[in-house]
Amino acid sequence: MQETVLTYHEGEDGMMYPDLTLPETGVSMTNLGKFANRAMEYLQENHKDRYLMLVRFGVLAQKMQEVEDEANRMMEELENTYLKNHLPENPHSTMEMWSLREQARMQAEEIVMAEVVMKFH
Repeated sequence: MQETVLTYHEGEDGMMYPDLTLPETGVSMTNLGKFANRAMEYLQENHKDRYLMLVRFGVLAQKMQEVEDEANRMMEELENTYLKNHLPENPHSTMEMWSLREQARMQAEEIVMAEVVMKFH
């Protein structure tokens, strides 16, 4: 078993404080999308202990990026499946195509929110 060695520095008040740093994840919290932010809010409100553990270990941004990627991949698959199964009567009608795409997006988003975002990560 590997032994962990901590280094300390003396504060202005004479107390010794450990030199702790969070691991570099390469994922920025500012670049997360809608699904990652909703998943983070869900964890914060419903599974506070899990949320705090992810924050403490410095992997919250990485985990939320995984949620975002999975949600976007699933959204695309569900939208494409919906559009294949619901062909337009008039493919040259802009309004009909817009309506079909909007329905596909709303249905896919509802499924993604339930199956990916609002689950225990």
